[in-house]
Amino acid sequence: MVKRKVVPTEVHRDILIKSHDEFKNELDKRLEIGEEIIERTISNHDELGKAKSDFSSWDDYNSELLKQSFDRPNNDYHRDYTSYGVSFGMLGGGPPSLQELLNDHKSDVNKQQKRLQKIRDKVDLIDSLNPEPIIVQNKKEDKGELALRKLENLFAKFHRIAQTLRIRHAKRDSLIITDEYDVQDLLRALLKEHFDDVRDEDYVPSYAGSNSRVDFVLKNERIVIEVKMTNDSLKDKEAGSQLLIDIGRYKNHPDCDLLLLFIYDKGDHIINKPGLISDLNNMSTSNLPVKTYINPD
Repeated sequence: MVKRKVVPTEVHRDILIKSHDEFKNELDKRLEIGEEIIERTISNHDELGKAKSDFSSWDDYNSELLKQSFDRPNNDYHRDYTSYGVSFGMLGGGPPSLQELLNDHKSDVNKQQKRLQKIRDKVDLIDSLNPEPIIVQNKKEDKGELALRKLENLFAKFHRIAQTLRIRHAKRDSLIITDEYDVQDLLRALLKEHFDDVRDEDYVPSYAGSNSRVDFVLKNERIVIEVKMTNDSLKDKEAGSQLLIDIGRYKNHPDCDLLLLFIYDKGDHIINKPGLISDLNNMSTSNLPVKTYINPD
C-alpha cells in the first residue's frame, strides 16, 4: 500500500493593517463607550430601549472596525467577537420584568466588552503592516524645530502683545509702535525671554557693493530674523523688493541656517499677503531655507 505524503496546510496569520498604537487608541475609545452603556442608570422601558439601541450601534461599529483593521475581513478577531447569542429573557412564567430585561441587556454588553478587552490586551502580539517607526532624532534638528515653533507663536501673537502696551496704569504714556525701530525693540525683549543668545545689529558680508546689518541673530539656533514694518510708502511691492535684496546677502552669513522674515503690517498696507509670502519663500535654496510671516495676517 502506497502512503501519500501529507502536505501541511499553510495557516494564515491575520495581519493588522494599522499601527499598534492607532488600533489600541481606537479600541480604548470603544471600550470607554461600552463602559458608559453598562453603567448607565435605567429606570423605565423607554430608557432601556434607548440603551439597547445604543448597544446595538456600538456593537455593529465594533464588528466593522475589526473587519477593516486587518488584511482580510473574515479574520479570527472578528469571528471571535461576533460569535455570540443575544439574551432573550427568562422563558415561561409570564413576560419578564424590567429588572430581568435590564440584567439580560447588561449581560450582553458586558460579554462584548470583555471580548473587545481581550483583543485590546494582545494587540502588541499581532503582526502589523505599519509598525511604530523607530525615530532616531537629531539633537540639532530638534533644537531648531523647537526654536521655530517658539518664534512662529511669537510672530502670531505680536500684534496682540503690541496692542496691550497702549493701555498703562496711572495714566502713564502709552507704548505705541510707530516705526520699524519700535518693532525691533519690542521683538528684542520678547526674544530674550525665550532665547539665551540674541544678537542684533550684526553685519552681513558685502553684497552688491555695500554692507548691511541683520536685525537679529539667534547664535545658538543659527537663525537670522529680518524685520520690516509697512507704512504708506512701504507696501507689497516695496517691502518685497527690499526683502528680496536682503535674502541675497544672507546666503554667506556664517551663522544662518534659516532665515525668517517678519513683516509687521499694522496698517494693513499689504493687499496680497499670501502672494508676498509665497514669492519670498520661493527664494529658498537648499542651503538657505526662507520662511515669511506677516502679522496681523
